Amino acid sequence: MSSTTRNVLVSLGFAGLFLFLAFRSVSLEELGGALARFDPWYIVPAVVISFLLQIFRSWRWQLELSPLEHVPLGRIWVVTSVAYMAINLLPARLGEFVRPWLMSRRSSVTFSNVVGNLVVEKTMDSLVIVFYILLGLLTTSDLPDWVRRGAVVPAVAAAVLVVLVILLWTKGEPFFDRWVIRYLPERFGAGLKKFVRALLDGMQILPNPRLVTMVFLVSLALWFLPILSSWVTILAFSFDVPFNAALIVFIFIGFGTALPQAPGMIGTYQYACVLALGLFGVEQAEALAYGIVLNGIQLITLVLQGLVALPFAGVTVADFRRARAELGDAEDAPA
Repeated sequence: MSSTTRNVLVSLGFAGLFLFLAFRSVSLEELGGALARFDPWYIVPAVVISFLLQIFRSWRWQLELSPLEHVPLGRIWVVTSVAYMAINLLPARLGEFVRPWLMSRRSSVTFSNVVGNLVVEKTMDSLVIVFYILLGLLTTSDLPDWVRRGAVVPAVAAAVLVVLVILLWTKGEPFFDRWVIRYLPERFGAGLKKFVRALLDGMQILPNPRLVTMVFLVSLALWFLPILSSWVTILAFSFDVPFNAALIVFIFIGFGTALPQAPGMIGTYQYACVLALGLFGVEQAEALAYGIVLNGIQLITLVLQGLVALPFAGVTVADFRRARAELGDAEDAPA
């Protein structure tokens, strides 16, 4: 069994488990009654926020790529929308490769450049998410001990990632020359050295404090939007909870992203909402209805944007399969 197949099966297994836990002890009648309490007028601001999220993602990526090339915002939106549609529709986050591959086809930036750029982006995301986790912990009393202990994991991971990025930037090429490339056959060593150099080129925003600060501020705004979307949906259900309940929902969903995901985070998303809102006294049926609606709004808007962008990207789903093979689907090769 290939690692891809194994990852897909594991992600579907987690989805099934979390769906069982989320729906356990909830009758269809209770769920229907909870869904009926949703005020559809709130769909409009929730959808607008979801569209804004994609625009902020595109704007931030434009800033990150600016030391390499000025890519028009519209083109970046097309790539981002198609990529996030693939990420959310394919299990085990198999769509992650689409973003660097597609950008390398739509600009002069190479695949390796984009990978290096995304390393910086993931580091920035980790720092911002840790900031919101700490904010949630400070503003919410009576959280279970396991939540507070669990917050240590992303904090440590973010710190490790920052250290690794700094080491890669400051020691990257000489380190690989001395400890890796010299021990490889010349053909492989030359290819790896070229990849490392392109990877470092993709991290060119690091020497620019102004640009790094701008990207960080945009990242703060970007990651506040899902929190705001959670709050709008809370208002739609008229839950009697404070604003930081939306922050805790965001944190719990964030914890769930560390696990292998089924398409659209189905299962993980709903159970995270049940756990988070349960801390504020929301009944399981109502929290489950909330998770279904919030997940549905965000997933549908992502897919719609991807479908709109797909013709402009000049690719098809079949191209994604071929691209994955071209990029080296080594896990499917015989041992």
